[in-house]
Amino acid sequence: MCGIGAFQIVENEINAKRLTQALLKGLTPRGRDASGVAWHDDNENQTYIQKMDMSGVELAKCLEEGIGSTGIVHTRFATQGDPSNNMNNHPIDARGIIGVHNGHISNDKELFNNIHASSDYRRQAEVDSEAAFAYLAHGDSSKKDLYQRLRDIRGGAALMWLNTRGKNKYLHVARLSSSPLVFGQTHKGSVVLASTRAILMQVAKEVGIEFEFVYELEEGEYIRFHKGRLAQQVTWETPKFSYKMPNYSQRSLF
Repeated sequence: MCGIGAFQIVENEINAKRLTQALLKGLTPRGRDASGVAWHDDNENQTYIQKMDMSGVELAKCLEEGIGSTGIVHTRFATQGDPSNNMNNHPIDARGIIGVHNGHISNDKELFNNIHASSDYRRQAEVDSEAAFAYLAHGDSSKKDLYQRLRDIRGGAALMWLNTRGKNKYLHVARLSSSPLVFGQTHKGSVVLASTRAILMQVAKEVGIEFEFVYELEEGEYIRFHKGRLAQQVTWETPKFSYKMPNYSQRSLF
């Protein structure tokens, strides 16, 4: 179990740093082993990451200035990959996509094997999450579009990512199966996402946000936001499969 959150702020109606801090603190109970944030810079065509092997509550105290209006947030419950190696912590930079993940990817080796031959991407860390974002960024897009690649990812997963290519500062979110994902939208159009409705409403109360509506993504649903607008929404039937969750009870292994 990890915590994931995201935001896209319209017309500066919410202070981005304060919102990020509230998300980090609100998501901390879902994972205390590491935490991180990534955001698009509002003035430059750059995307920045700040992450560390500390709880979200602690990272919130030393969060950088200049958080942009579109960002993603993660608090980690370490399973696969030692948090002392910051490459294992989220957000994961897969060269083209920077993402956060809650859940478990059961076919990570297969996804890495299906990265397009022309890509020189090599696995950087131990976490299964990296496979999902590397495959989305470097899978063969001439044979499979984004939605087909999302369907190839097996496991209980919710994903959020920023695309570092191009000037459009989209926020991408997808719920594959199991792991919940909820967003609220204000009257002006700003959106805030969190792993659960309870955390979302807690964050809204702390920051002073009033949502016009709240929506929980269905299994097999992808949404892309642009400037607070729901730019694209796609749903599909999630595949029926079973997988055995690894036994991560012996945390001394990390």
